[in-house]
Order: sequence, then structure tokens, then C-alpha cells
Amino acid sequence: MRTYELVLVFDPALEMEQIDQDLRKLSEMISADGAIRLWERWGKRRLAYEIAGRQYGYYVLSVFDSNPLAVANLDRTIRLNTAVIRHLITVLEPKRVPDTDPESVRTLGAAPEAPAPTIEAIPLMAEERAGSPEDTAAEVPPEVTDEG
Repeated sequence: MRTYELVLVFDPALEMEQIDQDLRKLSEMISADGAIRLWERWGKRRLAYEIAGRQYGYYVLSVFDSNPLAVANLDRTIRLNTAVIRHLITVLEPKRVPDTDPESVRTLGAAPEAPAPTIEAIPLMAEERAGSPEDTAAEVPPEVTDEG
């Protein structure tokens, strides 16, 4: 088996659910004949040049181990997918092969959901701080008058 790198550029107008569904389908295809090392979502980026009238694309990177026949089938499937506006599959040199990242494989490269902020983490409004001990300790210096 060889190690491959796959870069996908999705139509930026797609919903994230559609991109997730397509990535799950591709992940299943790759896993059937090989092993996925990692998924990275680079997000929406400007294209170097317009493709089909689009200036932006949603980029996703995958590194996986597979055999050449399975990669040819994967390439054909990606070409038929209208959600992907460009893709590139290359063979990685053995010295450039990254370690397997099980978390990125499990989540298909999606960033973990950020926890909701706690009430302590929300900054107080100026009106709420007005009565706090911090504000009463700091006095405003008296006005300087010029008598003379």
C-alpha cells in the first residue's frame, strides 16, 4: 500500500451537512480498501483563480493509505460529485507521511464544538460594575484649577 494525500475543494455555497455527508461517503470508500491517517478542514479560502465563476472554495485535506486501484475508483467518484469543484490526489514520499490522528479520523477533521461560555466568563457591563468594590476604591482625581 502507498500513502496518498487528497485535497478537496468544495463549492462554498454548500451547507456543512452536505460537506459532512460527502466526507463520510469518501471516508467509507477509503476505509474499505485502506486506512485513513488524518482529515484536516482548512475551511473557506480564496481560490488562486476563478473556477466555474467561484472565487472561494471550502478546502479539506486527507492523508490515507490505499492501493492504486482503490485510488482510481476514489478519483472517479470524486469527479462525478458535483459538490467538489477541484481535487488532487498525490502519492506522498515516505519521509513526509504524518502520524495517524485518530481524533481527526473520527470527526472527519471537524473542530470540536466550543463549550458555551459560563456566567463567570462573560464580562460585566459598565452599569453592573458601577457598584462593585473595585470602582469605589478608585477615586477620580480632583479637577485642577488655575487660581491665580
